[in-house]
Amino acid sequence: MQRAIYTAVLFVLLLSQSAPAKIGFRQLTAVYPVAVQRGTEQTVQVRSNFTLDNTYATFFDRPGIVMKFAETEPIEAPRKNRGSIGTPFRFQVTVPDDQPTGVYEMRVATRQAVSSITHLLVTDYPVVEEARDNNDLPEAAQPVSVPAAICGVCEKAEDVDCFRFKGTAGQRITAQVYAQRVTECIHIMVVKHPVYHMNPVLTLIGPSGQIVAENDNYYGGDSFLTCELPEDGDYTVKIRDVRYAGNEKFTYCVEVSDRPFLQAMFPLAVQVGQSIEAKPVGFGLEKEATLTIPAADDRVGEWRPVRYRTSNGPTNEALVLTSPHRQYALGEGSDSPANAAEIELPCGVSGRVTAPDAAQYFAFDARQGERYLFEVEAHRHGLPLDALIELFNEDGQLLAEADDAPHSPHAGAYSAKDSRLRFRAPADGRYYVSVRDLNGRGGEHYVYYLRAEPDGPDFDLFGEYYYAMLAPGTRMLWFAGIRRHNGFDGPVEIGVEGLPDGVTLTPATIPAGMNHCALILSADKDAKIDASLVRVFGKAKVAGSGKSEREIKRYGIVTCELQQGGGSAQIRWPCKTQIVGVTQPLDLVRVEASPAEIDLQPGGRAEIKVRIVRQNDNSDPATLAMSHMYYTNSCGDQLPPGVTLSSQSRTQLKGNESESTIILEASKDALPVKNLPIAVMARVYVTYNISTNYASTPISLTVGASEE
Repeated sequence: MQRAIYTAVLFVLLLSQSAPAKIGFRQLTAVYPVAVQRGTEQTVQVRSNFTLDNTYATFFDRPGIVMKFAETEPIEAPRKNRGSIGTPFRFQVTVPDDQPTGVYEMRVATRQAVSSITHLLVTDYPVVEEARDNNDLPEAAQPVSVPAAICGVCEKAEDVDCFRFKGTAGQRITAQVYAQRVTECIHIMVVKHPVYHMNPVLTLIGPSGQIVAENDNYYGGDSFLTCELPEDGDYTVKIRDVRYAGNEKFTYCVEVSDRPFLQAMFPLAVQVGQSIEAKPVGFGLEKEATLTIPAADDRVGEWRPVRYRTSNGPTNEALVLTSPHRQYALGEGSDSPANAAEIELPCGVSGRVTAPDAAQYFAFDARQGERYLFEVEAHRHGLPLDALIELFNEDGQLLAEADDAPHSPHAGAYSAKDSRLRFRAPADGRYYVSVRDLNGRGGEHYVYYLRAEPDGPDFDLFGEYYYAMLAPGTRMLWFAGIRRHNGFDGPVEIGVEGLPDGVTLTPATIPAGMNHCALILSADKDAKIDASLVRVFGKAKVAGSGKSEREIKRYGIVTCELQQGGGSAQIRWPCKTQIVGVTQPLDLVRVEASPAEIDLQPGGRAEIKVRIVRQNDNSDPATLAMSHMYYTNSCGDQLPPGVTLSSQSRTQLKGNESESTIILEASKDALPVKNLPIAVMARVYVTYNISTNYASTPISLTVGASEE
């Protein structure tokens, strides 16, 4: 620990003695207005802590949206303090008529760098921007028409924004806030510790000044309310932070509508080749008839958006799954083991917890030693259930339970509300799986989807692969890790789909006995400036039926970096996109390591000579490493168990230094591996916790078996 603290202090001193690193990934902050209506064009401002000049591409996690850089003159955007919202840059956004609504991740590629994530909301409703006039009080409320997507900013402490619309008695109004959902993956949301993201509270005030409805947290920290208006007159929608905090980053959108609000179609899934009669679940839809929904046979395994059309117009969208398996639907009942519905695996179940403290039970037959997988989907689709799965034997004994599904081990601050349970039957017999809300809630809207399938050897894939920037002729280092399940102990081949032309991955396999590896990306010397969204995946052979084998393929769990703890700490948060960009020359031209092959014996050590070649004007210190560390926490590893970086390694290079030595040491029980690709990572820091990472020429590492 003392050495780790010394290293951090030494780095800060070195950084303070040199000019700031000039090249870093673009840290995007808020977008304003944060919403664009379907079928329209709109100019938005994207703020960044580094310049977005020479932007040539934008990327969203789903296709359809077109967004073009609209600035015609260069704009300086020096990085300021962590609380800065950054410099605005204009973009022109075009959203097709049929674009699915919802929050999109957005990333930018400039000729010099790729960006972190910000968000854009696609809405059904006309966008209304907050006026510049003071609208803090209901009597000064800004008039709007319903429906509307009201975009504003709670830009200062104690800021309150009010908006007024005309309503009639009996009219049903729904209003929901997008605040945390349109900023959750922004890298720097630090305001002042412990204030980070906006925590909105939404209030509806009637013509007489009384509170008609109010809500704090519904979709995570975002508010939602619905009610029937009690009288004719002017109503005020009021939004503020529950702590009365404010900041220019606190951008939001309040969707206000008098249309029925759809949460789900029930059942939630349809088997391939069939159709279902689905009932809408939501508000203002209680008397509506069923809707025939056919399977999307060309999209098996995918959730697709559907709408319900009423006499008052179409609703918002809800998602329906097309599944290859048998489907069951139980909107009520099955609330005890005695009347549990029988299911045959593999299958899917659309269920509903109809009352507080209730549960639904499903009976299935299992064979001794066989493995089974149960997973609830609700929270990820905007449904309120915080699922708890429990599994019982015929005697009512609780054998297993699962609350939150496991995520990346690096996303410690994130807790998935959808549960996953893996179970191995101890004996032949009948078993019962139940679903309930962790907090004892229930009602008409507490619907969910349960996957129930046979299970087997498997793995989850995670790692440090959020973004990569490579100049032609350079390399960059990512890290992949796996979590093994159900006795799986075989090798996993790692790949990357969608790399830009001229970028390749050194073949990578996590061998048996290891749970991590390096992903060494290389750009050809003649690679053109380009960027693309990519997907890291893993493939493995596992036991199939009888003596056969089958291949499984798993895509990586992706997390982004968020600054927390006053900006001096980072957490990982789940996101959807990974980006790789070929850029103009970076701070380092190349990182060379020798020898190209290392044969390391248990109990032995090996030296790696490292040489960095800088751009002519670069004098920034560089840190060398064999793992991706944030202070004392590792977010990515590549060395086999038992092989470590020696404390005698020289890992800090000053601005006038270019050569160093890295020493690897192997314990006597180090895991034997053969020709494992590794690389030395060089980090040039943009700030004290943000760096541009480079990889050395690959090294083939072999660790021999102990002779003892």
